[in-house]
Amino acid sequence: MQFGPESLLPPIVAIALAIATRRVVIPLAAGVFTGAVLLAHRDPDRSWYDVPTVFIRAISESVLSLSHLQALAFSLMLGAMVGVIESGGGMRALVRWFSSKVHSRRGAQTMIATSGLAIFFDDYANSLLIGGTMRSTSDRYGISRQKLAYLVDSTAAPVAGLAVVGTWAAIEISYMGEGLRAGGITDSQAPFLLFIESIPYRFYPWLALAFVFIVAISGRDFGAMRTAEIDAVGGRASGGDPSAADFERGDCERRYLWVAAVLPVLVCILVVAAVLVVTGIESIGRWHPQDGLLRQAGEVFGNGDSYLALIYGSFTGLLVAMLSSLALGGCDPAGALGAALRGARQMMPALVILWFAWALSGMTDPDKLDTGGYLSSVLSDRLDIRLLPTVVFLLAGGIAFSTGTSWGTMGILTPLSIALAVRMESTGQYDSTIVLATCGSVLAGAIFGDHCSPISDTTVLSSQASGCHHVAHVRTQMPYAITVAAVCVLFGTMAAPLGYSPWISLIVGTIVLAVLMRLVGKQPRETDPGPEITNRA
Repeated sequence: MQFGPESLLPPIVAIALAIATRRVVIPLAAGVFTGAVLLAHRDPDRSWYDVPTVFIRAISESVLSLSHLQALAFSLMLGAMVGVIESGGGMRALVRWFSSKVHSRRGAQTMIATSGLAIFFDDYANSLLIGGTMRSTSDRYGISRQKLAYLVDSTAAPVAGLAVVGTWAAIEISYMGEGLRAGGITDSQAPFLLFIESIPYRFYPWLALAFVFIVAISGRDFGAMRTAEIDAVGGRASGGDPSAADFERGDCERRYLWVAAVLPVLVCILVVAAVLVVTGIESIGRWHPQDGLLRQAGEVFGNGDSYLALIYGSFTGLLVAMLSSLALGGCDPAGALGAALRGARQMMPALVILWFAWALSGMTDPDKLDTGGYLSSVLSDRLDIRLLPTVVFLLAGGIAFSTGTSWGTMGILTPLSIALAVRMESTGQYDSTIVLATCGSVLAGAIFGDHCSPISDTTVLSSQASGCHHVAHVRTQMPYAITVAAVCVLFGTMAAPLGYSPWISLIVGTIVLAVLMRLVGKQPRETDPGPEITNRA
């Protein structure tokens, strides 16, 4: 039986319910159930009694595949590693050491933004650690709590979304794999290669980070943020919320404790790279230096077992995190184990979303509903394929704004968008510009919508960790996010399909943002406040 417009029902049901309920798991489950109804009635002889069987089979198959089990394993271990690092106090000690090295208002803002880049492996850990440890620094230099929340929130998800090793990477690779399989590409290494090659096309995260540093270094602001900064410099209300949690978990300022935060991450990255090299050389046979170093290195990494590398890397990083925390006195054995369990448990909501997203993606496969095939046949003559990255970016932004979750948005849209791009692209390859730009647009749009959403978990977390009124954070951050998104569309998602290099787009976009800030933004005072603000804590 050939499916037509009804093949769109499962994702439409999931999106509509997600927007209506502002939840993700139940809408995803409803989308899977809708697909089960359609599949169960493909055969006229079947009845309603077959629907639960099809539904349960879809859910079980979404977890029992080897690649999905591997994704679950390294996601849990990465979460556990982050939990140990956060609990041990090493990252907090490192951040506080950095904060002691700044002596100006702009220097303090730049240091806060740079600290956000250092915690690239998890957006939750980023928000909690930077927001919680930088309150006194921001107060000392007359930086409003709204500005602190912006610096925290606008580095957390963007840097996590670009990091090769972290809690986001595992989920992204899995979603991409589902989309490629739905598009007819079964190469086991294609998801990891797509993940790597799409990084330059994630225009919003790149430009959001660039704008954070433009704001910090220039000391300029506009809109509601400038009003908040004028109030802070003038010694008036800084937007602090007296009911906000302090997030202080005790002083762990022991000498060299920072090693317990840096070493696990470095070891994790090195192990991932080493396993990729070893498995890549085994796959291609041997090293051929005559082919050129860069080309050969790309072939080796491309043929490496990315899932195995992430599992070994996350396990080794977790082990080193626990041992280093114990050795340096960051925590005792019971504390380290408890922190690991808490970190793993924090990943569970995301993994439940991933579980149902796998099942929904499986419903839209070519051998089932073939949603991507139907969309491709309908849109190929009606939508210019060069507009697809922009359309996907705006759609992802709208869903993330409405639901408050970037991960849920990626779970709904990534498989479908990638499958559609592969089908509409005449070459049918995963590394074409359209596919790469579309893939990058899902994540970019999800983060953009998340930054503007008043119900986003990371928005709430960043404002609470920074001691800022939640509404004040949304009101001051949204104009900045919309500005970056507009530049992203004009010079990124619309330019890339025309053949312009994504790196050129990022450079031009950064220059445009800097010029805009120069023209529109103003400092709360003509010069850095200096000692007058320094002594105003």
